[in-house]
Amino acid sequence: MGTQRRRTINLCGWAMIIVALLNQRCCHGSCAEKELEKREEEANIVLTGTVEEIMNMDPVHNTYSCKVRVWRYLKGKSMVNGEVLLDGGNKVMIGGFGDPGICDNQVATGDTRIFFVNLAPEHMGPAHRNELMLSSSLMRITLRNLEEVEHCVEGRSRSAPSPSLGWALRLTPFTSRTGSL
Repeated sequence: MGTQRRRTINLCGWAMIIVALLNQRCCHGSCAEKELEKREEEANIVLTGTVEEIMNMDPVHNTYSCKVRVWRYLKGKSMVNGEVLLDGGNKVMIGGFGDPGICDNQVATGDTRIFFVNLAPEHMGPAHRNELMLSSSLMRITLRNLEEVEHCVEGRSRSAPSPSLGWALRLTPFTSRTGSL
């Protein structure tokens, strides 16, 4: 009888631990992201780019910076001056990866994303002087995401058609070499 009772208590104890771990992951592990419009407003610069190199790992804060090849500025190109541009003007250094205050903030070399960034504040010191800093989560590059960000930048509603990306939505009939469909 004592062995059976111990097994039941042991089983209940393990069940409580499993429930606590699942509850912690489900409830406390989720990250509340701001609305896209708010994220765009808070960022002075919005760009698309590909991570070329991960560097400046900070073992104390578990943050790092990345050298990013810029493909397109969606907002704030005029704020990016010669001091911020690297390697002939098509790359920038972006810091703040790993920041626990930003939901989706992890990248690997070769990742192409939409970056919401600001110029690094002066209080961060000379190490970050010519760096851009993440201001909110990264976004994957999809046609829908590009259109939504572009609409926010242009101040239009999400349902309005985008003239600059409209080419991607137009379907043209395929014509074979003989000229027929």
